[in-house]
Amino acid sequence: MDPVPEGRGPDHGPDFNFNRIGGQMDNTVLRFLPSVGQLLEDATLSTLISDLDRNWMTRLVQSEVDAERLRLQTLEDPGDLDKTVLRRRILDRILSRRAALLGPAMKRVINATGVVVHTNIGRSLYSDEAAEAMARTARRNVDLEIDLDSGRRGHRGRSVEAKAALLTGAADALVVNNNAAALWLAVRACAGAGRVLLSRGEVVAIGGSFRLHEILAETGCDLVEVGTTNRTTIDDYARALAPDVVVLKVHRSNFAVSGFTEEADLAELGALCRDRGNILIYDAGSGQLQDMSRFGLPAGETLERDLAAGPDIVTCSGDKLLGGGQAGLALGRADLIDRMRSHPIRRALRVDKTTLAALDAVLISYLRGDQLRKTPTLAFLDRSVDTLERMAGALEADLADDLPGGWRMEIIPSRASVGGGSYADAVLESRMLLITGPHAALEACHAALRRSDPAVLGRITQDGLGFDMRALPDDDRPLLADAVRRVWRATGERNRGDGRPER
Repeated sequence: MDPVPEGRGPDHGPDFNFNRIGGQMDNTVLRFLPSVGQLLEDATLSTLISDLDRNWMTRLVQSEVDAERLRLQTLEDPGDLDKTVLRRRILDRILSRRAALLGPAMKRVINATGVVVHTNIGRSLYSDEAAEAMARTARRNVDLEIDLDSGRRGHRGRSVEAKAALLTGAADALVVNNNAAALWLAVRACAGAGRVLLSRGEVVAIGGSFRLHEILAETGCDLVEVGTTNRTTIDDYARALAPDVVVLKVHRSNFAVSGFTEEADLAELGALCRDRGNILIYDAGSGQLQDMSRFGLPAGETLERDLAAGPDIVTCSGDKLLGGGQAGLALGRADLIDRMRSHPIRRALRVDKTTLAALDAVLISYLRGDQLRKTPTLAFLDRSVDTLERMAGALEADLADDLPGGWRMEIIPSRASVGGGSYADAVLESRMLLITGPHAALEACHAALRRSDPAVLGRITQDGLGFDMRALPDDDRPLLADAVRRVWRATGERNRGDGRPER
């Protein structure tokens, strides 16, 4: 009897065994894999497929058949397998992937970590005003690039940039898609293919494999490092300065250097560059318009003060302490900003109308003076310990009736952080609801919460599972409690009422 072609086997038949010849899988067994056509015609799938989605569904089915073929070829000894079970397994995976593809790509996450600007879950939250401005702008045509007075083509984002310049005291401003883009464009437009001077202690690397020297290399400039990792004086810069050299200073956002250290501050570096006629660019990292001393953080680092210290260009992020969405701002001398605006690469770095609308709403809140109330990031930082204590108490009350037998809850002092590459060594006093119990069960609970919908991120340590209140939105507390109760019910970690956990 001729062998059945691969992937074209009968729908039903006896169980089969895997045989190995010379250490290799006997490939005749792969004939029992269902074909792509058979799977597409299966009633489980055929009723779900229309002419509009047949092409991508066919590719999806093919990928699952290929994956199963590879799995079978790499199994050492799977024992007896039924081809009906094999077919069902492939169909289940196809249905699971289809459901995932037809759902949102991102899942809502409840932030109980105590990190206010959490890079991995989207950094700053949009204010209600910013979100509404985005939705309104997305649904309607707007005067994005038209001057309605003259009827001629206008400049994208010009009115938003004017607000940013006014708030910071800059002569002009430019909005691009993130701070890395703003920095790259500033260096390229100001230095051309020349040399850039940078302290060796500021050649930083941050999350997502971002390395500053690699970004600078892409500008075509030659990087000249001055000083040492822990000490760079103003004299180090002065000795290395030459005509047409651009000086770059970078805020060490995500780490701190302590011990035997020295650093030229921005003001003295600005004075040196003015005297020598060199351009100074300052990467401020997290752009902030609010004085952070109100929250118990070091004072002095605002964009307005940065610009007053003398750099020609300041770049920053919009989605950190500024409290907006992802954007990069360049602020400073009008002629240099215009040079950046005219650079051919700027078009590749521009933002869309919804980002401009969100940034505009955030800047308006600063102009009105109600940023502490309207901007979630600043509101989180502004929470008092009493407020955090009350929030933790409310969560404790929500969970009290469902606490597994033998487990305990208590409200404890905790240390929150700003996050987002800002104030690397700063600590914010906070409050946390700590749940203690069998460590393996706590680990399983923590993992299940990450996989829940919405997902929950807390803190797991040797002390227990904790939920920090500092960055938890008010309307997320009931959702957090619901998620914990669901996990306890699903895992059997639930109090039966007699002090013993139900299993």
